[in-house]
Amino acid sequence: MKKVALNIISSHKIYAEKQIENLDEKRLVPNMMLRRRLTRNSKVMLYLSDKCNFQGTKIVYGTCYSELQESAKMAKTVVTDGQLSPTSFQNSVYNTAPSYYSLIHKDKDEIITVSSGMKTSLDTLKTAALQALISKEQILCVAVECINIPNIEEVNRCTTYLEAGVAVVVEIADNEEGAQEIQKDYKIEGIIDSLQDLMCVTGMHEDGIKKIFVEL
Repeated sequence: MKKVALNIISSHKIYAEKQIENLDEKRLVPNMMLRRRLTRNSKVMLYLSDKCNFQGTKIVYGTCYSELQESAKMAKTVVTDGQLSPTSFQNSVYNTAPSYYSLIHKDKDEIITVSSGMKTSLDTLKTAALQALISKEQILCVAVECINIPNIEEVNRCTTYLEAGVAVVVEIADNEEGAQEIQKDYKIEGIIDSLQDLMCVTGMHEDGIKKIFVEL
């Protein structure tokens, strides 16, 4: 296996027990009709990319549960009247959030979507490292989970926070000096495991660590 050193350019995390209250949608998406179509995952991703001051190149987006809210709405619609709208179907796929980012920012660069269970944010980071190694560009690496659906308390055993997201902008470092392994003691209690690796990276960055090792 190969290890690469990444510079952390910027990072941000956000989470709430039920719903994140202020995602600054009106400023980030002035077009009201487009703003109304956004999923919760999309709003969180747009907010995080803005907080990271990401100017647009390649994106690696990770989510374990995808657009769970939209999928739940679709299932209810099928049960009640059997009619599905094209927008509902469009909003239910794994790459919905980065696709809205691309549309809003007119970003035509490459997007990769990753979903690998509780390893999602780690594999998202590994994919971003590989992208950075190949392209020599800065990469937005972001992972989001929004699972606040009706009756979620009956099945939820994996998180205290029903909405959460984390993002880092990374690039390949010129050298390995000062790079550190991802430190698991930065995990946040109550956050779903699919986000924890990137949460650790963000915590390290907040403590002044600007370079990490990622094993490909």
